[in-house]
Amino acid sequence: MKRLGSIFTVLAAVVMLTVSSCKETKEFDDHANWKKRNADFISDRASDCGNEMPETAVKGSRFRLLSFRLDPEKSWSKTDYVYCEVLEQGTWTDTPYYTDSVRFNYRVRLIPTDYYPEGQVVDQSFKTASLDPSVNIPASFTVSSTIEGVITALMHMHCGDYWKIYIPYGLGYGTSATGAIPGYSTLIFEINLTEIARKGESLSPR
Repeated sequence: MKRLGSIFTVLAAVVMLTVSSCKETKEFDDHANWKKRNADFISDRASDCGNEMPETAVKGSRFRLLSFRLDPEKSWSKTDYVYCEVLEQGTWTDTPYYTDSVRFNYRVRLIPTDYYPEGQVVDQSFKTASLDPSVNIPASFTVSSTIEGVITALMHMHCGDYWKIYIPYGLGYGTSATGAIPGYSTLIFEINLTEIARKGESLSPR
């Protein structure tokens, strides 16, 4: 009987721990104070990235790009820019126009949180942990069909470029939730541009 009583005691303790753990998980909000945390995050990126894109952006370059919709002769706030880091430098000279079609590998994350220290992945074409162009199959888009922050970056990229891009929510999906993306989310894109086709031309066959 003592042995059976001990087993019941252990089982009761396990149940209590499980209930307690579930309660803590339920009450924990990984997106608490989300708007401010995202604003602080993009402010830090603005400090890291500095001024406008240099004439020649090489691997390791960090810079900002004003939204393509805005007049560069006027003054704008830091949330009107996307902030970029060159991870790999391409060799092509052409950049896409707003009306072009493109192919690129991509991964999209939210800002780092307790649950997701590297940022939750909310969309991607990558099939590998890191970029491997020999394995990954790039997705096809018209430049104009993507969000404002991505359009802004793409129009400065060359084929072969691989950039990390930080996009304020105003140049992303705004204040409303979209799928797994909460409102007010800064988006962290990795983009590897692989092909450009001018308006009226077709991307190469797969």
